[in-house]
Amino acid sequence: MKLVTDRGWSWPPAQWEMLLALGPGYGAFDETGLLGTTLVTPYSEMQAISGVLVGSWAGRRGVASALVSHVLDTGPSVLYATEMGEPLYERFGFHPVGRASAHHGELAGAATGVTRPATPDDLPAVVAMDRAASGFTREAFWAHVFGPSSSYTPYIANDGFVCTRRIDEMLVIGPLVAPNASAACDIIVDVAAGAGRVRVDVTGQDVAKFLLSRGFEVRGGCTLMVRGVEDVGGDRARYFAPASLALG
Repeated sequence: MKLVTDRGWSWPPAQWEMLLALGPGYGAFDETGLLGTTLVTPYSEMQAISGVLVGSWAGRRGVASALVSHVLDTGPSVLYATEMGEPLYERFGFHPVGRASAHHGELAGAATGVTRPATPDDLPAVVAMDRAASGFTREAFWAHVFGPSSSYTPYIANDGFVCTRRIDEMLVIGPLVAPNASAACDIIVDVAAGAGRVRVDVTGQDVAKFLLSRGFEVRGGCTLMVRGVEDVGGDRARYFAPASLALG
């Protein structure tokens, strides 16, 4: 968390705890302590790399390069890169395949009523829909989401689903799977109306236009990059917001 504060990240302890439960984490150290971190979340299709975080006091020492090099293997990898991180990942053979833009705002008005709270009976269907849309098989993540200690709240919609969680009093929406952009917008309104500050990392232009029309602002974004494959799998036209930028 010292690194998080130093770099102005918004990752709460629960984010680190979840990712360390889903896969290995690595640290770079010297005699002063922890210099940097990286995390890996393994899927059968590829591994998601995240948490590449180096303290400002350890900059320009090759720490980030060493951490990324340590977790790369012969299989495919996926990650979301900040503008600062893109050149590093390009040197390791990553190339861009998409983008998620962080939309911030508030939604007034009434909910649309298109979702209902998910139950454990919905878990198999959610796993299948997520695999079809995202291209990732991630039973461990969904077991966490539906578990007692999860910060995520899952909802079911017609031919789709969405999850929400609170980070610093902000409602973060994602993952979001829907049959089309119109349905995705209805789902967002249903879970976000009257919820206060909202963030959606939007991957589709039509949903982005809708949120902008409702007064949302774009505050940065990250580039989806892959290594060892041409692109991510799945029907990404139905994957409107990621589970987390850390999870691909």
